[in-house]
Amino acid sequence: MTAIDPELLTFEYRLRYRGAPGPEHDPADLPMRWEITISGGHNEDDVQVGSAAVYLVPKAGMLNLAVAADGADREMELVAEMLTSDRPDLVAEYLQYGGDMMVVSSLEILPEYRGDRIGYAALHAIIETIGRSADLVVLHAAPATSGAFPDEKSPEYEAATTALKAYWLDFGFEEAAGDYLAIVKQKILE
Repeated sequence: MTAIDPELLTFEYRLRYRGAPGPEHDPADLPMRWEITISGGHNEDDVQVGSAAVYLVPKAGMLNLAVAADGADREMELVAEMLTSDRPDLVAEYLQYGGDMMVVSSLEILPEYRGDRIGYAALHAIIETIGRSADLVVLHAAPATSGAFPDEKSPEYEAATTALKAYWLDFGFEEAAGDYLAIVKQKILE
C-alpha cells in the first residue's frame, strides 16, 4: 500500500449535458452522469488514485423515477426500481418536495492506495461538490462485475459485497434494499 494523504487528493470532474437542467427538460435527460478522476500526491507528483461515476437527479421527488432512469443505464434503472418498489418511503420522506438525489454508480480506489479511508475522503468530497444539494445519496455496495472482477454468484463476489457493505455502513449509510445503501444529507452533515 502506498500512503496518500487524504487532504492532498485532487478531483477532476467531467459532465456532458445538453441544455439547462430543469423540470421542463425531458425526464430521461435528468440523470446527469459525472465522471471523476481522483489523484493524490504533491502537485507535480500527482498520480491517479481512483475514479468514480455518479448520477445527480435534480428534483428527483418531482419526477417519475422510472421514466427518468429509462435511457440512462441499467444501474440507474435498478436504483429507480428499488426506490419505487422496495423503498418508496425514502422518496416520500426525503425527496417529496423536489429534493435532489445522487446515485454513486461506481467508486474505485486502486488497490495500492487503499487504506487510511481514502474512499471516505473521496466520497465526502464528491458529495460536497456534485451532491451538495442532494437530500438522498444511494450507493450499490457491490463490486464491479466486468473485467477481472468475480462472477456475481461466486463466493469471492459475496465476500467482496459483504466487505463493501460493512465499509459504507461504517461511513454512515444505512441498508435500503438488497445491496443498496442510502444516506440522507442530515447524516452526512453530522
